[in-house]
Amino acid sequence: MLACLLVFGLSGAAWAKTGVALVHGKGSADLANPSVAWDYWGTDMIKAVTKNYTVPYVICHYDGTQYMWVAAGQVAQQLYDFITQQGITDLVIDTHSFGGIVIRWIFSNPTYDWRYPTIIQRTRWINSIAAPQKGSEAADLAGTLAGSWLTGWIVDLVGQNTNSTYNCRTDWMAYYNQYYLKGTEGRPALPKTVYWISGWGLWNDYWWTFHYQDIGLATLSGIAGLPGEDDGMVAEYSAEAVGVQWFRTEANHHHNRRNDFRAIGTALSTDF
Repeated sequence: MLACLLVFGLSGAAWAKTGVALVHGKGSADLANPSVAWDYWGTDMIKAVTKNYTVPYVICHYDGTQYMWVAAGQVAQQLYDFITQQGITDLVIDTHSFGGIVIRWIFSNPTYDWRYPTIIQRTRWINSIAAPQKGSEAADLAGTLAGSWLTGWIVDLVGQNTNSTYNCRTDWMAYYNQYYLKGTEGRPALPKTVYWISGWGLWNDYWWTFHYQDIGLATLSGIAGLPGEDDGMVAEYSAEAVGVQWFRTEANHHHNRRNDFRAIGTALSTDF
């Protein structure tokens, strides 16, 4: 009997097929375009996460201006197709920023959509980079920026008053966390483990390689009054509110979705 169980167990492991999905954060409607979603992460990041494209992968793309449940519908179809068409039984989901909220909606509401249970069942765990799990003070500020003295690139960085920006306000996320999302303190646990990565750097490699995003994020951190340490867009208290710690990074909110200033993608690839 023991021999049979061992053979069965080994057989099941041998048939497991691993894959990885990347889910971007909020932004423009153009993020529904696969090539724009690819550029959001950058080729170096994608290449690192997939171990030079040897791990089956899907780069999810959705309209970055939408509420989490709308975005989740677009992402769910891509995840479901990837899982079923490629026979993925061991899915790792890497998310950045609002993408972590989109995925948490799926895992918090398994009966909301017929595709959700399959996605949840086939997922190993979620790696959540800088997700505003309790909202972002930068999103709170967004409504005051349009037409202000601040330059256009600061306004674009925050996202103005799109539905996804409203979704990320601290008061809106407090409501969602109380009634619709699992995983925060006092709420039911999520069905799969979330490993958080939070950012605490701002200027990063601005002094060596000019990135206007570094200037914008450092400026935004001060203007928005992000409490404690932050990555220029999301404070660590918010990014760390769901799941268990993987690591903190000096990479700011622009660089922690890439594999340049700090090798985030290299760390993510250790899953495989």
